[in-house]
Amino acid sequence: MGVLARTRARAEAYVKWVAAPGVTNDRSIYLAIAELQRRAERSGPPSSLDLAPYELKAFSQNGEDGVLDEILRRIGTETRTFVEIGAGSGDEGICVYLADVAGWAGTFMELSDVTFLALSAKYALNRRVMTVQTKITPRNIEATLAQLGVPTALDVLSIDIDGHDYWVWEAVTAYRPRTVVIEYNAHLGVKPLTMPLDVDPAWDGSDYFGASIAALRQLGDGKGYHLVHCDITGVNAFFVRDDLIRDHFPKPSDVVVRAPNFQLQGRRHPAGAGRWQDVGAPAAPGRA
Repeated sequence: MGVLARTRARAEAYVKWVAAPGVTNDRSIYLAIAELQRRAERSGPPSSLDLAPYELKAFSQNGEDGVLDEILRRIGTETRTFVEIGAGSGDEGICVYLADVAGWAGTFMELSDVTFLALSAKYALNRRVMTVQTKITPRNIEATLAQLGVPTALDVLSIDIDGHDYWVWEAVTAYRPRTVVIEYNAHLGVKPLTMPLDVDPAWDGSDYFGASIAALRQLGDGKGYHLVHCDITGVNAFFVRDDLIRDHFPKPSDVVVRAPNFQLQGRRHPAGAGRWQDVGAPAAPGRA
């Protein structure tokens, strides 16, 4: 297929996506935005160290908007910048609220042709936001961030690539985001497992993807991050840098680890086949 034919095919796929049934404005989004603004203006200590009561959906897949908003309220911000890897089309994501409403600067990265067309079109006039079509791997993550001029003191890093998420975060060493949001595989329970690097990370819709919460928690421990929350659907885990924890969050041992609870209905992905790598090691003293 030539360049012109590929471009036409991508454009046609994008038009079909935009015209798909159900693509409408949702009034609840505006209500959630108003609630997030109300919370941002609140002062005083949190009513609960547990972050579950703060879950709220505006642009996030689940309740991540409310959790991230509360985390940032507790720890503050430094550069008001984000990076979201695996951003999709931009209609839903961890950092969409930050870009669209809160006025942050940042970078959305996406690989898929069709979804990147939507993503880049949405932010074409937003000078604070970059959209980049690229495949992020452990080998290129830091070079890519440096090339894009991402500040080492960014506030939020989000990783959701349905595959080598564990290895990509492991490879981030020169950057110290205040908060890391990363998808985990709730099907794996408490075993420290991840997809091996030599496995094709393309997700087939099954339960063979990513890494367990045990593997990510262990990785976070080694990198100087506390696990502070797993969202109630069992999709994303939130980590905060150790020096920002103080008495603002529950102990890692008190964080509830969620089984698959997709759409808040206990749904799971169908069983898949694949090889797992055990990255287990004894927990660091005092971090159990």
